[in-house]
Amino acid sequence: MRSFLSCAICGIKREAALNDILTIREIATRLKLGERTVTAMLAAGELPGFKLRGQWRLRREHFEHWLSRVSAGGNVVAVTAEIMATSVQSGPPVYVGAVPPPLEPDDHAEPESGIDALTERVSQAELHRRFIKALGSGVRSHTDLDRKPLEADLLSPLPSRIRLYIYNATRPPGGRPLGEHKVQLIVPGQRRGERASFDQTGGRIVLLAGYAAEEDIFILWDAGLYTDFAWSRNVQVKASTIIAATAGKIAEQERRLRPSGSGAVTETLLACPPTRLADGLVRRVGITRDRMARG
Repeated sequence: MRSFLSCAICGIKREAALNDILTIREIATRLKLGERTVTAMLAAGELPGFKLRGQWRLRREHFEHWLSRVSAGGNVVAVTAEIMATSVQSGPPVYVGAVPPPLEPDDHAEPESGIDALTERVSQAELHRRFIKALGSGVRSHTDLDRKPLEADLLSPLPSRIRLYIYNATRPPGGRPLGEHKVQLIVPGQRRGERASFDQTGGRIVLLAGYAAEEDIFILWDAGLYTDFAWSRNVQVKASTIIAATAGKIAEQERRLRPSGSGAVTETLLACPPTRLADGLVRRVGITRDRMARG
């Protein structure tokens, strides 16, 4: 009887140990992010994880603590570093039995280097298609989806005439601080080493947008603050802003910029899911007009 009870207790403990460990897929589901993005965050030190036999895993208690802190506005890198430091002090993950529990095959595990490995990219035509689709019945007409920039006429309360410059927002493994996505500004006809600006002619409102395909999130910067820029200039957004937008809201972030030929200004950028893009556009235009009115 004692042997049976001992085996039963060991089984319960082993199951508890397994339940205490989370996979990339489980984290991606909780955060509503792509598995590649979660892998990139782990590799960049933005999530408190550890590796077993080459596969990333997280302690449930660490993830719940991280999620609580980040949701309250904590910096993803700082919170992760604090959790990992505490983990080192308390020792490595503890398992019931002589060996760690077996790992499920991680069919979607991704390499940890290379832009294409960490972030999904879509074609220019697909960027335009997704943008137009998100606006739905608010679109009256638009130019060919293969043409860049895309021009569209929209219905009220959306801005009536827009010119859209939209780019893939990626998470490269190096060259930027941890915790950021970026777009790279290149306009049609601009060559390496040349400077350029967005086309502001024709009375259209110019929009500078990014699209994080893994998270299905649009980012809207203040296009008027980006003039006379170098070829492939980087423009950033925090990963935490994109994460906040995956909750179905319009997330805001402020950035200090020094535009060409002027003093420092504060830019307010927006991130939103497709279901909130129309509201995001209206807010984007309003914020830009308020900035211009202040001089």
